[in-house]
Amino acid sequence: SSANAVRSPAEYLFTLNLPEPVLKPVDFPQILYPNSINANRSIVSFYTRQIVPRITKRSTIQLAACKRAKGIIGDEEYEDDGNYGSAATLDVEVLQAISKRVHYGKFVSESKFVSDPAAFIPHIQNPNRPALEGLVTKPEVERKLLQWLRERATIYAQNVAADGSPNQDETYKIDVDGVVELYEYYIIPLTKEVEVDYLLQRLDGWTQEQTEELSKQNP
Repeated sequence: SSANAVRSPAEYLFTLNLPEPVLKPVDFPQILYPNSINANRSIVSFYTRQIVPRITKRSTIQLAACKRAKGIIGDEEYEDDGNYGSAATLDVEVLQAISKRVHYGKFVSESKFVSDPAAFIPHIQNPNRPALEGLVTKPEVERKLLQWLRERATIYAQNVAADGSPNQDETYKIDVDGVVELYEYYIIPLTKEVEVDYLLQRLDGWTQEQTEELSKQNP
């Protein structure tokens, strides 16, 4: 906050009552229409209840086995390893990355809206979330994204032999299916929610005359 990080249009607050920036504010171009959309509370909830248990499952089981070998049994098998500092640092990095990715949906919505206002305006004036979601949804783009994501995650997750070649045992360092499912069932749907929420505020403060004039613009 002191370094102006959360003043960027792509950054959204997770906490309140932050210190004022020490550095001079950066003059970012005003691309987005003023809005109050912030999905970070939902992101934190999903992260702590769904993502963290899944990505720590393997390590948790391995740690419990080690403790049982030392005669530690019961609930104490599942006590954490005490690495709070490094875990908190990584938590912040992941949460910021997810938040930025989700809130980029606002820029996508703005681009789609200005390219064809007439398609969106009726569904904004008479709020119609399904219709707006249909306008922002591109199934083929989503399919290609998930395919690309699986390919990249699979490459990154490979265990590499000493000579640099990938092992052939088909075991991975990370949960590839989990990465793809995270996007398919959470990040993409939440991004579209943000897109629709942004569109529903896109005409706030506009007069009927201004809206009618905008709707006459050709795509």
